[in-house]
Amino acid sequence: MDYRAIAKALLQEHPQTIAVALARLEAEQAGEILKLLPAFIQADLVTRIVQIDQLPPEVIEEIDALLDQLFGRR
Repeated sequence: MDYRAIAKALLQEHPQTIAVALARLEAEQAGEILKLLPAFIQADLVTRIVQIDQLPPEVIEEIDALLDQLFGRR
């Protein structure tokens, strides 16, 4: 899995989308990707992940589709 390419692609997304995407991954995968992101955004993403509440199902579906594309799933 090319975590560097995934991190680069995620940087094109809004920080909240990145946070939700990372929260939807396995902890090991999210950690590897988070380490590759610029330091200035890492703390913001961790804060956003901690604060994620209930999201509308449509948002989760869109983020899952993004993850499927990035990870080559389905």
